[in-house]
Amino acid sequence: MRLVERQRDCMTHRGPDGCGLWSEGPVALAHRRLAVVDLSPGGHQPMANEDESVWVTFNGEIYGWPALRSALATRGHRFRGTSDTEALLHLYEEHGLDMMPQVRGMFAFALFDRPRRRLLLGRDRFGVKPLYYHDDGQRIVFASELKALMLDPSVPREIDEAAIAEYLTFQYVPAPRTPWRGVRKLPPAHVLVCDTGGVRLQRYWSLPSEPIVGPSLDDYRERLLGLLREAVRVRLLSDVPLGAFLSGGVDSSAVVAMMQQVMSEPVKTFTIGFDETDFSEVESARAVAHHFGTDHHELIVRPNALDLLPRLIWTLDEPFADPSMIPSYYLSQMARRFVTVALSGDGGDETFGGYETYSFGLQYASLDLIPHGLRQLAGHVGSRLHPDHPLGRKLRRLPMSVADRHLHAMSFFPRGEMRAVLGPGLREGARVHDPNRAMLEIHAAAARGLGEVAALCQLDAQTYMIDDVMVKVDRTSMAHGLEVREPMLDYQLQEFVAGIPFEFKLRGATSKWILRESLQGLLPPRILERSKQGFGVPLARWFGGGFDRLAREVLLDRRARDRGWLDMAAVERQLKDTGSRGDRRTKQTWALLCLELWAQTFVDRPREALDGPLGAWNTRGAA
Repeated sequence: MRLVERQRDCMTHRGPDGCGLWSEGPVALAHRRLAVVDLSPGGHQPMANEDESVWVTFNGEIYGWPALRSALATRGHRFRGTSDTEALLHLYEEHGLDMMPQVRGMFAFALFDRPRRRLLLGRDRFGVKPLYYHDDGQRIVFASELKALMLDPSVPREIDEAAIAEYLTFQYVPAPRTPWRGVRKLPPAHVLVCDTGGVRLQRYWSLPSEPIVGPSLDDYRERLLGLLREAVRVRLLSDVPLGAFLSGGVDSSAVVAMMQQVMSEPVKTFTIGFDETDFSEVESARAVAHHFGTDHHELIVRPNALDLLPRLIWTLDEPFADPSMIPSYYLSQMARRFVTVALSGDGGDETFGGYETYSFGLQYASLDLIPHGLRQLAGHVGSRLHPDHPLGRKLRRLPMSVADRHLHAMSFFPRGEMRAVLGPGLREGARVHDPNRAMLEIHAAAARGLGEVAALCQLDAQTYMIDDVMVKVDRTSMAHGLEVREPMLDYQLQEFVAGIPFEFKLRGATSKWILRESLQGLLPPRILERSKQGFGVPLARWFGGGFDRLAREVLLDRRARDRGWLDMAAVERQLKDTGSRGDRRTKQTWALLCLELWAQTFVDRPREALDGPLGAWNTRGAA
């Protein structure tokens, strides 16, 4: 039990309000508590039903659980407290494995049914909450964070070369892989069942991929606003202070607008800005806050990235290079001083067609009328230009398919460049693996019902949103004991919007057109007309001139050379001409830097040291 306690307490940041442990024979469930609903001892976990035949440890929230509770009470179930976790227990008693379609929320849980000797692991539809596991054929071990799982000496620490290749391509490791061979992420919308019949994965939900034709524009708008308002309303149930992230973009502003309609007191809103005004959204957020009269809090961040980076690497668990993890960390840190729960607008870009790549997809698709031979010739010409040459990139994409173009634009290291930077320690394992293959299969399945460009939204919703955006938000918020809820990812809202024809989402150069139209009269015109800015990060500037120095010292360090993951000659070429390096090269260098620091944090150190981050990098070659 000492090991399980140590694994549990490695995640104290996720649950600073208490802890629990239940074990019986070979089964152990542990829990760290972030008290949000039912602050009394009645919310303590692991939690059992009345006769202690079923036990559960649950992370997240079930939305609309009071209605579930009422329905279950009419069926004779008795409740001791007022927590959503107890509702889940009784829902399982009533429906068994068939309960999952009724569970509306963000969650990861482990449930043990003693009479049936059944272990059930479950994860929400969009992977908002994480769950890792290892199955060696004899036992299953699992945890909400990878670092906690890796404290178990039975879990292998063997690098999965294919996962590293996928990381260098996408800046994250797509599910179900992790950087460790034999360790998996439980896929979203799945349950893992382990009982006398063996171990099996079951999907309980899929996002529809057929447009709904027939409703009028007014019908779409009315239904959309109603579902969004309801998605926000059910996420406001909390016994602790609650607020909202506000960027000044359409998505977060829409969430605040719905909160203002439902709540009786001013909404607490939180915004961070930067000295670099071209990256800051403070003015737009301030305009929305003023429009709704929110209790607004803002912070101008002057990041000390050199000091923060070791903790971020440890917090993210896996190789991860989305630079927006830096502002996300600071935003959560600031908000936690005032609230324990925050609503966000995450998921709106994938849902309503907000990314520029969708517009690019339409523009390129119009060029597909050009004979393929001519497009191939243009691609050949583009391949002769420097990888960073803007015209070269455009020409290289001409002969590609819609999905290949999208993935190429999303890639930090497209396949050819990724292979060139790999060293002998990774090259052979990644040689036969195509990082794009699974992505192309997801796109092809959605494209059959939606069309080639419209299917890009579903591709991102099932990959980038889950394994980048949700990972970033969950880890950086839970690092401060802050719970973030995403109304845009309400599955009932998602099912409806998935059926809205794509031409209502992206109309000409206007992204999220149907959402903007629905919000007319609710949001200021300047916000509705504002183009997407995103959580941009001026990486080189944030390191205060130390970015290039840090990159050189880390990537050319003896540990990196001895590891053999990267080709040192390619790395040195990458690091040359830093004064003229563009944004793309900076991001590639950032990805290599994050990978090496991840290896120093999780590969080089003994297991017993994994429950804490490296010390701050001192830019003299030692951590």
